[in-house]
Amino acid sequence: MSTTEVDRTPQRKDPDAPLAFETSDPEFRRDPYSRYAELREAPGLHRTPDGLWVLTRYDDVQAVVRDPRLSSHPKHATDGRRAARGDIPFLGDGTIQIMLIADAPDHTRLRRLANKAFTPRAVEQLRPRIAELVDGMLDAAVERGSFDVMADLAEPLPVMVICDLLGVPVEDQEQFKPWSTAIARMLDPDVDQSMLEQAVPAVMGFVQYFNGLIDERRADPRDDLLSALIAAEADGESLTTPELFAMIILLFIAGHETTTNLIGNGTLALLRNPDQLAALRRDPALAVPATEELLRFDSPVQVTARTATVDLEINGIPLEQGESVICGLAAANRDPRYVEDPDRLDLARGKMTHLSFSNGMHYCLGAPLARLEGQLAFAAMASRFPAMALADDRPPYRDHFVLRGLASLPVALTG
Repeated sequence: MSTTEVDRTPQRKDPDAPLAFETSDPEFRRDPYSRYAELREAPGLHRTPDGLWVLTRYDDVQAVVRDPRLSSHPKHATDGRRAARGDIPFLGDGTIQIMLIADAPDHTRLRRLANKAFTPRAVEQLRPRIAELVDGMLDAAVERGSFDVMADLAEPLPVMVICDLLGVPVEDQEQFKPWSTAIARMLDPDVDQSMLEQAVPAVMGFVQYFNGLIDERRADPRDDLLSALIAAEADGESLTTPELFAMIILLFIAGHETTTNLIGNGTLALLRNPDQLAALRRDPALAVPATEELLRFDSPVQVTARTATVDLEINGIPLEQGESVICGLAAANRDPRYVEDPDRLDLARGKMTHLSFSNGMHYCLGAPLARLEGQLAFAAMASRFPAMALADDRPPYRDHFVLRGLASLPVALTG
């Protein structure tokens, strides 16, 4: 593939020029990919309204998320990133060392402890249970004669799986979805007071509920993830109670919201590309590479942020200590320098090294679980609903940007 060389030096834009990266624009949220393409090919870089540089090329994004000199924690920022995050409990104020934004050596310790309880073998053992849940939800759709992919599958499935993992009783599981959604909204750049007012009681809901369950598991351990996290120990250290709360909240945000968007965004992409849906229907084994391609094509996580902890230059881009960058994961996945014909959905591309789960030390801990849930959901829908088609050509999106996903996705089950 040919490469067009452009100036990689950050250029401060003309203040009167139209802003190229405006996440509050509803049309940008509905379809950001054409804007990403403009940014990738433009000379220089652009800033967000609060002063963060925007990276959209695969090589640049990968280099930044892999570089330990750039931190996920907003405490290092001297720009709008710190101002936007500083008053949010658990997400940047230092209340809890949440792994999502922790730096080494704290991140190293937390990740090592979490890995002991969240192994690929443990995830694979969930396959029969996840398949059972998917089949049950599709059975219910057939019985009703209606199917909203979001409400009837994509939203409840990940919550039920995580609750099963943690040993949460079935009768208690309904309360976690709204809590998770309220906290996940805090990842967006346009957080306002009303969102904060919803997030704080959601955090406290998690803490109050799991405070009792943690006490129960310490007294009477069971064969579940919560007991494993409590028991996990490395080099004489274990998770503190606040760190357990943070890990549980992270599991719901990362394991629920992102998997919900993977299933929703992926199903929409398949319905808009019926030849690819037909290919999956003919060959269910295609579900494995198909899930990778659907992750690349419309990433559940659009962006992540990093802040320079020292003055540095990366891929020819100079950054001063305290300057922040938005890393366009979804934009990088469609970089034509990285993948041929990137705007075309092709389930047979084969396994790709997309950035939808990020990279480096913050690579998504729950990636194997999200993949498994996606594979089983896509294969089951393709097999069981041969006439499945969109009931709404423009399904509505949730008012999120970082975790981009649909509010609903009604489909017709018969032609």
